[in-house]
Amino acid sequence: MLIYLVEDDNSIRELVAYTLHSAGFEAEGFEKPSAFWRACAERRPDLVLLDLMLPGIPGETVLGEIRSNGKLPVIVLTAKDSLDDKVQVLIDGADDYITKPFEN
Repeated sequence: MLIYLVEDDNSIRELVAYTLHSAGFEAEGFEKPSAFWRACAERRPDLVLLDLMLPGIPGETVLGEIRSNGKLPVIVLTAKDSLDDKVQVLIDGADDYITKPFEN
């Protein structure tokens, strides 16, 4: 299973990718949506983990573009934790919503 992680925070991106690799998944992280889109053109992932607060383009916009291109599963990983944010992103097509910081 190939998982793409779109996350601008290097430490979080590396931690999540390391954890996924340790669990037996193939994972690749991207700091910017543009690099993510280039990778998608070469190889479609099985799952996308998407931060909402990205440089240059909001994650909500990236989610909308993913949805306009098919039904690729997307789990949002973000520090945005208001109920309104969660509901809107799920309405917009996210499959799940996990808030940072992560807990055990």
